[in-house]
Parts: sequence; structure tokens; C-alpha cells
Amino acid sequence: MSKFALITGASRGIGNAISHYFAQQGYSLILVSLNDTNLKLAKAELESKYPSITIETISVDFKKPTEVECIINSIILSHDTIDVMVNSAGVLMAGHTQLTLVQLSELININLISTITACNLVIEKMKQQGFGEIYNIGSTAGLEPVPKIAAYSATKAAIVSYSQSLYKELIPLGISVCCLCPSVVDTDMTNDGRIMNDLKIETQDLTKAIDFVRSLSSCAAMPTLPIRCKTIDLEK
Repeated sequence: MSKFALITGASRGIGNAISHYFAQQGYSLILVSLNDTNLKLAKAELESKYPSITIETISVDFKKPTEVECIINSIILSHDTIDVMVNSAGVLMAGHTQLTLVQLSELININLISTITACNLVIEKMKQQGFGEIYNIGSTAGLEPVPKIAAYSATKAAIVSYSQSLYKELIPLGISVCCLCPSVVDTDMTNDGRIMNDLKIETQDLTKAIDFVRSLSSCAAMPTLPIRCKTIDLEK
């Protein structure tokens, strides 16, 4: 039976890199993202490298939690198992007190409400299975305050707290939870010119982090894993 990894935000950046990791591990993929064109490009690249797996792509707008709920429910119903879920969909929005209500709603819907909605639904599926792995993409901005991105930091702090609660709740049910908390990663989302790209964390560092967590013995766990950027820390 095929093992399935459901990955949100899979068309670019961290989500795309993690898709390649699980494809390399032999998992069939369910890739979810907003941009259908980028999803098709990601699928074509993955199929050329890993022809033995199956790849599904589904476009969904994470600004609309009810749409996310509908799509994730449909995915759950059409698969016997979902072995892994990676919640990578997210946006970085600079600003704090100046953010408009529209901007704030978009940020919270994508980074928090839709992410938790999708994750909750898949967890119920994993409870029925009796196994599963959850990887949420948090941020070091969710572990400590960062000036000028207060609202974004708040959404990531909520994801960290949510993940830590899930970890404790799901330990006895055979479901592992890890919240990866990177600093500035080299993706188009952070390409604002403030830091040279070659000084940022690489997307492959996230896949290596997942591989490390998965390599731990059955008696060990890492519910939260910060991945710091040396350049940022040197500025402090």
C-alpha cells in the first residue's frame, strides 16, 4: 500500500523542498497550494525525478477557511490513510499597528485559521488510523518577539503553542508532532534585499531537520525545533 504525504504550500519554497524529500522517501504526494500553474510545474518536476510515485495537486485559497475545510475533507474521504501532513502554507506580511483589517484577516486566515482547520481534520483521520506524522512550519518569530512583524509573529506563536499542545495530546495515540521554527529562509517570500540570499537558511535545511527528527529512536521526540540564521543572530 502506498504511503501518502499531504503537503500544503507545496508549489514553492519550503513546501516544495519538503515535497522532494518525501518523494525521495517513496511517499506518494498530495500537494496543496493556491497557484495552480506552479503546482503543475512542481508536479512535472517531481514526476520526472520520481516516476514510481503518484502525485495529486489541488488548488485551494487559504484565505478562505471554509474552502480549505471542504477540500481537506474531500482528500480525507478519497484516501484510506494519510501518513504524513506538512503544514507549510503561509504568508509573511511586514507591519504591526499599520496593518489594515483586510491585511490582518488575510494573515490570520492563511497562517492560523486555515492551517489549524486543515491540521485538525487530518489528525482526526490519523486518530482512526492509529498512526501519523505532523510537521508544522512555525518560525523563530513565534518563539521570541521580532520588531516590525508583530502580527506575523503572533500567528507563528499561535502555531507553536498549538503544535506543543498537539504533541502532548497525541503522544499516546501513535501520532508524532514537530513544529519546525526556522529564521529567515531563502525563498521568494523573504527576497526583500535586506539580507543576501546566500546568508539565509537553505530550504534543504528544513528537509534535513525533518530527516533528523524522523531518525530519532522511538523513545525520543522533538516537538519544537528552532533553526536559527547565523546572520540574524550576529546582528543582535
